[in-house]
Amino acid sequence: MASKAERLQKQYEESIAKAKIAKSALDKIRRDQDRKEKIAARKARNHALFMVGGLAEIAGLLELDKGTLLGALVMISQVAQNPADQHTLKNWKNAGDALLAEREATRKKTKSEPVMETTSEAITNILSDNAMRD
Repeated sequence: MASKAERLQKQYEESIAKAKIAKSALDKIRRDQDRKEKIAARKARNHALFMVGGLAEIAGLLELDKGTLLGALVMISQVAQNPADQHTLKNWKNAGDALLAEREATRKKTKSEPVMETTSEAITNILSDNAMRD
């Protein structure tokens, strides 16, 4: 028969083993959460970068060399940080919002109006396109 001290020692060792397993599981959960947070942050950053790239394309800035584009962006940043230039920033925002609204309206209009073309019109268009290429 085991003494009380031996039983308590065995319980203690079992508790330590369970605690190690629980700590390992907790560490894994924390690593998974950290990984998911990093992935979400990276996706948000990539989304923002793609949006900026799309806006640069809309503004026609893709034709500029990278030094010119970076210099212009630095100047925009300086204007944005200067409280005295807030009027200029507001004007830029209004112009940009108007252009985006115009593009969205055009996109919706084009999307909502189905292009109906008869077979003979389609053939005529194809033939005229081919004739123009020759």
